[in-house]
Amino acid sequence: MAKLNARGRKCLVECTREYDETILQRQHDKHWNDGQPSLTIWERSIRRLMSDNTILEKRDVRFRPSPSCTWEDQRGVRHSYGWKVRGKLKTGLTAEDFARIYGEPRKDGSPSRWTINRQVAGLRQPIIISQARIVRAIESGEYIGFCTSCGNDQSGVEPDANGYRCDSCGDMAVCGAEDLLAGLA
Repeated sequence: MAKLNARGRKCLVECTREYDETILQRQHDKHWNDGQPSLTIWERSIRRLMSDNTILEKRDVRFRPSPSCTWEDQRGVRHSYGWKVRGKLKTGLTAEDFARIYGEPRKDGSPSRWTINRQVAGLRQPIIISQARIVRAIESGEYIGFCTSCGNDQSGVEPDANGYRCDSCGDMAVCGAEDLLAGLA
């Protein structure tokens, strides 16, 4: 597993792509055509360009709940495959080129599926954590917190937590969802 802040490196650009249940079912039917539901109901891929030109990738999924299993969470089990090295940025390309490539429209003219979340090189864009995202985290009952530095969600965070270390960026900026919601009021 790749360590995000190894050798003092920082994240320059982060791109995120999310798929919901309908898109995942369409992809499943395209490849399998077996009439079965897809195994996952939600998927997120995150790619980060680090300051040493390494591209890291993380994939998070939520599996379809099993109706016969009583001990399993009825919303489906979340799983993160962790950070892995995807590759290196080609020589001569910059962080701005990386963001432009992921943000430009696809060959068929449809908009890019990737969202550029953060650019640290030069100007840092503000981190926005929507109220709807915070409310979903509270309603899930999974003790989810959010990093106010990078916007990453983290499990195992008490509702009133403030200033915990982020697993993603390493900053001491993780707050519990209830604490963040109280700050919005």
